[in-house]
Amino acid sequence: MIKQAIYTFLMLVVLTSCTRYIDFSPKYEGDKMVVNGFISTSEGVKIKITHSINPVGKYLYADSLLVKNAVVTLYENGAKLVELPYSGNGFYGFPKAKELNIAEGKKYKLMVQSNLYGKAESEEITIPKNPVVTDLSYEPTKTMDGLISFIIKEPNKLDSYFYIELVGPKNMYYYFKEYKNDEGNFYFESCKASVGHQNHMFLYSNYCGFTNTRHQYLIQTKSYDGTFYKDMVVNLGTVGQEFYEYAKSYNDLDGLEYGFAEPPILKSNMKGGYGLFYAKNAINFPIPPSK
Repeated sequence: MIKQAIYTFLMLVVLTSCTRYIDFSPKYEGDKMVVNGFISTSEGVKIKITHSINPVGKYLYADSLLVKNAVVTLYENGAKLVELPYSGNGFYGFPKAKELNIAEGKKYKLMVQSNLYGKAESEEITIPKNPVVTDLSYEPTKTMDGLISFIIKEPNKLDSYFYIELVGPKNMYYYFKEYKNDEGNFYFESCKASVGHQNHMFLYSNYCGFTNTRHQYLIQTKSYDGTFYKDMVVNLGTVGQEFYEYAKSYNDLDGLEYGFAEPPILKSNMKGGYGLFYAKNAINFPIPPSK
């Protein structure tokens, strides 16, 4: 009992001695636009615009952060292409790339203006080359997973970046994971980043030799209650360096809840505001329905 009392007393001393109250009042530059979105050869252009707020002494519902009356202009190869219409919930854009003749190799830039939040301008980005895939195969396993396998032949330059995701009806993202390769190792952890809810998208830098190597992924095709998922598609594509670097910087935020690391800088390519405008180019493979 005495030892227990001493231990309890020491724990109280340690815990209370680690408490420190500080006046948190960082410098604030004023409300600015936050612009996030992409341009794609298959999905057109989709941009969401909100605005920043002072983190001290304010709380606003998400809808109040939306910027609904901005002028959003898309430039192609340095010339004005089109003004993007507002479609609701903070989104601007065109759902189909054919309407804008978006193609790989072309360069695009966003200019966003608002009476309340000023002007934001993106860096110029380039639509990447579409991936060339060979030896694609899919086979169901004895568990709730299926195994997809493929080789990316192009682009094979070191400054190429790839992504893979599993999508179902109504843009529902499904869980998948890497499978051990022929040497019994997982692929290129040092060159991988992940984004989205439950890391639904994996991104890779070709600096680790992502092309001309066989890749395999276990794809969840069956729910825990025994129901098979339907209409699933694997999206495999290329993205610009700006999106990969943003994802890597975002992943570096992991573990900061413990307070023992210096906050990393989250990448942004919007001058005069915050956010990311990136390009992607993808092909998709329907997963055969299971019975």
